[in-house]
Amino acid sequence: MILLLLFTPLAAGADEAAHARFFSARSIPVPLPSTGLSLSFTQHYRGAVPHSAFAFAQGTDGRAAWSLVSGHDSPEEAQRMALANCNRQLTRMRGEGVGSPCRILAVDGDLRGPDGRPQPGAPSVSPERGGIGPFTRSPFHLHRGPRAAEGAVIWAHGYGGAEEDHRGHALPGIMTPLNEAGFDVFRFDRHPGDDNLFVTLPRLVRALPALREAGYRRIVLAGQSRGAWQAIQAAAERPDLVDTVLAAAPAAHGERPEQRAVALEDFRRVIAGLDERRTRLAVMLFDRDEFDPSPEERAQAVAALAQRRSVPTLALWATGPARGHSGVSDWRFTRDYAGCVVTLVQAPPASAPRGLRREGCGGG
Repeated sequence: MILLLLFTPLAAGADEAAHARFFSARSIPVPLPSTGLSLSFTQHYRGAVPHSAFAFAQGTDGRAAWSLVSGHDSPEEAQRMALANCNRQLTRMRGEGVGSPCRILAVDGDLRGPDGRPQPGAPSVSPERGGIGPFTRSPFHLHRGPRAAEGAVIWAHGYGGAEEDHRGHALPGIMTPLNEAGFDVFRFDRHPGDDNLFVTLPRLVRALPALREAGYRRIVLAGQSRGAWQAIQAAAERPDLVDTVLAAAPAAHGERPEQRAVALEDFRRVIAGLDERRTRLAVMLFDRDEFDPSPEERAQAVAALAQRRSVPTLALWATGPARGHSGVSDWRFTRDYAGCVVTLVQAPPASAPRGLRREGCGGG
């Protein structure tokens, strides 16, 4: 049985306007914040979970240091960790134009003043509660409810072993443009001790009907590493429910060299299992990914598949500084490739990106 947790719909207009005011570059108390600082606060901070904090410092030359922390035991601990991380960055940058001390900008949806206390009259965001079955609301993304939303995006984190808990990690910044486009964002979090593919995949598949029963018209499955791999498999099992898959650095075979041939063959097999007439697909690949010895071969596999499928199919093989297995969480990936991700999800098929894309997607 799937448990449906009910929630109260947003008040029309007012909550969305307050949300937009809070997550705005205008909330950063400097005249012109750097691109990295702006994107990290306005796009990535929305993917955090309580208890979270954002700290920053910026000098007169525009260069900035900042830190976003998420999922700590208390607001005070989150604030301490954000300041400590920011100050470590600042120490490395001393003598290069950044001289102001780190300060807290926000804690758990409250803007803070220079003294670290909440700003009177400033916009604030209350963390969202509830969810549908095993899918919990992304606390700081805007939720419109199944009748008003364009659809639901489910993000599944990766797996780092039984002793590494990913449930407190912030979602990557590419989830926020989808939220802005009208999609409600949910998290598919799993306890690391229970996060075996043969357990979590059936759980994911069984939970999908509840999203449609709740009223969501479109369902997007997204994830990184193991979460991306199981998103592809779940969509292959239920093409009647899943409209799009966004798979960042999909992996399920570990780092052992002897697994490389099997990993590539399994990748070709699982993406070929997607319904070529229904399920859109974007696979995001990164150089220096320790779990993917050949992003080029994977990119070519997706590009070849795109030639045979009638729905938009895209390999994003990132160039530039966003690298490694966690490259999707880099603010520079958000800057360079979010346009393609959003366009693939919502554009008419004829105008959606297809094939292999290496350069940035400023034009969508």
